[in-house]
Parts: sequence; C-alpha cells; structure tokens
Amino acid sequence: MHQADNLDAIPGVEHGFCSINEPLRPDDVFICKQVHSASVIEWQAGQVANTVEADGVFTREQQPIAVITADCLPILMTTTDGAMVAAVHGGWKGLQGGIIANAVQQFAAQGFAVEQLQVAIGPSIKPCCYEVSAGFIAQFQADQAHVWHAAQAPWHVEQPAPLLAPQIAPPYARQAGSAWFDLSGYGVMLLQAAGVKREQIDVSEVCTYCSAPTFASYRRRTHHPQEAKTLIYSWIARSPWSTRGP
Repeated sequence: MHQADNLDAIPGVEHGFCSINEPLRPDDVFICKQVHSASVIEWQAGQVANTVEADGVFTREQQPIAVITADCLPILMTTTDGAMVAAVHGGWKGLQGGIIANAVQQFAAQGFAVEQLQVAIGPSIKPCCYEVSAGFIAQFQADQAHVWHAAQAPWHVEQPAPLLAPQIAPPYARQAGSAWFDLSGYGVMLLQAAGVKREQIDVSEVCTYCSAPTFASYRRRTHHPQEAKTLIYSWIARSPWSTRGP
C-alpha cells in the first residue's frame, strides 16, 4: 500500500493508495458515484456508497472516505490537526471545472485556513505516458492558460523520461502533433492557485502506466486489452482512537 509522507506524519489520520482488493483498507468506506464533476459533498450518515453523484467528499466524522481512479489524480487532504479530511477524484474535466478550489473552499467554510492543509496526490499517470492530442492542448491553452501565466505549461512536446525506473515500457506516440500532459503538475498548479503552498503538497512519483503494474491504468489497458480491469482505491480516515473533536 502506497502512502504519502506528509499525511503519514499527522496523528489521528490514516490513509492509503492501494488496489481495490487491498486487505488493509478499511471496511465500509464511502465513495461517491464519480461523474468527472467539480462537486464536493459532505458525508452524511445513511448515504449509500456509489449513489450520490460527486467527485469529492469531506468529513469531520470517523467515517472512512475514498475515491477510485485508474490514471486520474487521487487527492487526499487533511487539516494539520486531523480534524477534517477529504478525498477528491481529479480527472482533467473535474480539475478544469474547479474541483480543487471547491475542496479548499469546503475547508474554509468549516473554519480552516488554507495554511492548515496538507495534501497528497497519489499515484497517477505521468507525462511519460499520457499522450494528448493537438486539439486537447489547443483547448486547454485557450481555457486554462491563466493558471500557469508565464510559467511552464503542464505538457511537453517531447516525451519525457519516467520519474521512476519503468517496469512496463511507456507507450509510443500514436498521434501526429500530440503532446505529453502532466496531470499531477496541473493539479499542483491548481492547488497553488487556491492558496496551498508547494511545501504543503506531497506528489507521488509513481506512474500508474509504467512504474506500478499492480496499480490500475485505464490508458495501459486500452493498449494492452488482455489486462484485467482494476481500480486504485485511495482512502483517508480520522482514526477511531483520535481524541480530537468532530
């Protein structure tokens, strides 16, 4: 099970990025019915998992919450005192729609300043393996260039090397004029735009396509259809033994 150093250091909070059949994951975890939206909801007792349409969930209770991914960003958030936690599914549609700003706003609405947050972006597809079309880049440049201003845009014209030694060969370019998109880099930009400082963010270097065969990659499965379908299960919970108030 993969873990983030910054979240692991917070007493009273447990988390993990793992396969959906990981035996160490909590039982009775609440997951929204994910629809690639920018909606973030509060967990309520009696809600049935996979029925409430949203792509982020937060709680001040001890109910474990999670998101499922297969290349998209799994984003786990907590306050530094462990009083409130959130799980966010960050596909490019939800990210572009503002789900990160919405999640940060939910903490603010509960009285937590952005300086009190710690955020972990879990294993996701990296730019070494995420080829996107010229049309995708043109649309992103038109709609989102304000996010990076004069900084480096979150894509590469040349396919970059993997951050970790690959266990599966990265894909070759399949489209003319394409680029290699940095989804986690884009997520970091949006977190910083929402006021979260870079030192508050832990970003996993694990690429779901090439560096972790046991993790789910939708893109890899389209290239290797013989692979069994699976998912990454990213969960966070306030520990039952935590003495902090709800």
